[in-house]
Amino acid sequence: MKKIIASSILVLVISPLVTSGSAFADFNATNGKYFCNTKDLDAERYGYSYFIYQENRYWEGERPGDIAATLLKTNFSSAMLDNLGKAYHCLKDNNIDPDSVQKIPTYLLEGLNLAKAQNPEKFAQIAPDFSNYVPVPEFGTLAGVIIAISIIGVIIISKRNS
Repeated sequence: MKKIIASSILVLVISPLVTSGSAFADFNATNGKYFCNTKDLDAERYGYSYFIYQENRYWEGERPGDIAATLLKTNFSSAMLDNLGKAYHCLKDNNIDPDSVQKIPTYLLEGLNLAKAQNPEKFAQIAPDFSNYVPVPEFGTLAGVIIAISIIGVIIISKRNS
């Protein structure tokens, strides 16, 4: 029994020392900042997926316009968006396609781009590094779709009223 207890204690003491060198080494829990860990690219993949998961969990079900409006109302920067952008950049710099790890949801990219188009200065305060790291799709395509839907809606409404 003493050998089992001694072995368990030894494993509990040694295992953190062995794994702590690289486990979660890309995220400083004290200040919430991310940094690229090129020695453990699997941790980078996991971190990138985690940041996307957290953003998706927070924004899931929201429309891009609502995301933009919410972001532009806030008065503080988003560490999670900043960390997501840095993780994206880290993967790209190490010849890993971030989309092969996990794709950022389209609705989220559209919401971020809409916020940036509506108020670039405010967006720079909220997500200072996000657009520097992650290519946000052009607003022209989304604007074209919105205009087309609006025109069709006006035509349908005016025909019903006639």
